[in-house]
Amino acid sequence: MSIEEIKQFFASLTLKKALPGIVILVCGFIAVQLLMKLFSRGLNRSKLDRTMFNFLKAILRVLLYLLVILIAAGSLGVDVSSLVAVISVISLAVSLAVQNVLSNVVGGITLLATHPFRVGDHVRIDGVEGVVKEITLHYTKLIDKNSETLFIPNSETVSSKIRNFSMEGKRRLELCFSASYGDNIDEVREALLEAARQESVLRDPAPFVRVKEFADSSVEYLLLVWIDPPDYLRAEFDVTEAVKRIFDERHITIPFPQMDVHMK
Repeated sequence: MSIEEIKQFFASLTLKKALPGIVILVCGFIAVQLLMKLFSRGLNRSKLDRTMFNFLKAILRVLLYLLVILIAAGSLGVDVSSLVAVISVISLAVSLAVQNVLSNVVGGITLLATHPFRVGDHVRIDGVEGVVKEITLHYTKLIDKNSETLFIPNSETVSSKIRNFSMEGKRRLELCFSASYGDNIDEVREALLEAARQESVLRDPAPFVRVKEFADSSVEYLLLVWIDPPDYLRAEFDVTEAVKRIFDERHITIPFPQMDVHMK
């Protein structure tokens, strides 16, 4: 519809001719409000995330208002097909201009619908580790161990490998320690198990110790303990400090790197 045609349309528009369109607009807007209230009640009863909830409400509201406007325009004799074509062209132009934003929004919807993690979970996303502070339609907000805030675009999050350490309710911590070849294996194992008796370490599953490998100047031991995800750093520090203290008490040697050279 050209500008001249629009001028002619409004010039020929009378109150009698415009009345049906006005009635449709008023009744339609009232109906949209009622439908939105019913829709909100239905979503409130569901377990849908609040961000997803607000996004769906906004999209539905826009679509319903647009539908009412198109119906009202059709009652006034406006060629609705041309309006739909114009709206489609504008939508395409906008979508191309904000392509990255839309990809993040789609990623946010995917995260909120599939729930690979929730707020408060300890996760690792594409090598970045931290606690989930917030999930928006554009970014996933993490707090790392240095209390730094990280914003990861949702388009990258959904395409990355996600490790959720909180989903199972506990996390395994692997620690390696060295002892000399002269120390008894059973005594070293008992010392490591004693060091694992910390408040930050879970009793079930029980800590696990085995010889990992024979290195050039030491025997390497692997200590496995299970912890609550928020206690990860605390448990690592607690156990490591306890190992040094108990090794000293039991006279277990932590060897320095060394090399034996035999000369003839």
